[in-house]
Amino acid sequence: MSVPSKGGLLAMDLESMTVAELKDVLRSLNLPLVGNRAELIEKIESMARNIPESVFQYNDIKGLDPLIRWFKMTGRLFSPEAAIYGFTRFPAGVLLTGVPGCGKSMVAKAIANEWDMGFHRVHPDELVGPCIADNETFMRNLVNGLAARAPVVCFMDEAEKLLGQTRAGTMYRACDSARDSAESILLQFMEDDNSGVFFIFTANEYRKMSPALLDRFHGRFFIDLPSRSARKDIISSMLEIRQRNPSDYDIERLVGISDGFSGRDIRTAIDEAMKSAFFQDARPLVESDLVEAFSQAIPTSEIHLDQIAEMREMVSQGKMRRANSQELEAGALVVKDGGQIEWV
Repeated sequence: MSVPSKGGLLAMDLESMTVAELKDVLRSLNLPLVGNRAELIEKIESMARNIPESVFQYNDIKGLDPLIRWFKMTGRLFSPEAAIYGFTRFPAGVLLTGVPGCGKSMVAKAIANEWDMGFHRVHPDELVGPCIADNETFMRNLVNGLAARAPVVCFMDEAEKLLGQTRAGTMYRACDSARDSAESILLQFMEDDNSGVFFIFTANEYRKMSPALLDRFHGRFFIDLPSRSARKDIISSMLEIRQRNPSDYDIERLVGISDGFSGRDIRTAIDEAMKSAFFQDARPLVESDLVEAFSQAIPTSEIHLDQIAEMREMVSQGKMRRANSQELEAGALVVKDGGQIEWV
């Protein structure tokens, strides 16, 4: 059983659960199973208050049902039943591109948890060194280490900054050679290794990555801004995680104000509202705090307007699969404002 997330624990109706069900939850949290029913509930509630937000599950990812369905199917391929059925190798990975702040990192962490795998996040100093042959050595050490820990999810955020193709005209520089050699090691590993290493790469500018590397991924998805229904779920979930009852606030009003917000924009606005209330002698958070914070925020859709339009056009051309749920899938791409591509 995967580790329950903070949001998942807070959403549980513990009072209606049997003792056996409560113990199953405690077992997944590696907590003692002793105590009467009230004590078991108190242990879970205490954990819910203290568990970090970095533990995610599928249910924490709002508005990306097509992507989650793909992950659920792909995760089954790591089971013994998949080999019996006839699959000859494990999937190699997925590339996620899209609007900044819309949950790409959260997805990677949720997959490792749901698939009950190890999780390794690649940091720049693991792949880039100052000396000749450092890059190749670092990449070889990375893939060998991953194979030794398999099954494992390897997460590389903003991969184009580490593996992107950046030529200086016709010059082939030493740094280009080192990067290409390191990428060759990675390409060979993704093609030949079958130990159970699954790569999740994110890239806001995926065109900088080589076609050979893009071809290694079993899935390529674009994550758009959250739809209206997804924003409603995100706002409610974030308030619950911060120990606030969503029913105390006009969520629909906040959904309307947050049009064009990313998930990160919503989180920042809620935290700004709480900071204001906390600064005033830690008074209760009221709806006007949230409305003011949401109204003053500058959404990602305004900051990255042209970039988002280009990425949406990429989806319309069939170069990426859309990760967002039915509300956006049912819409159509239209040309607005002199050629800008938008959803309706």
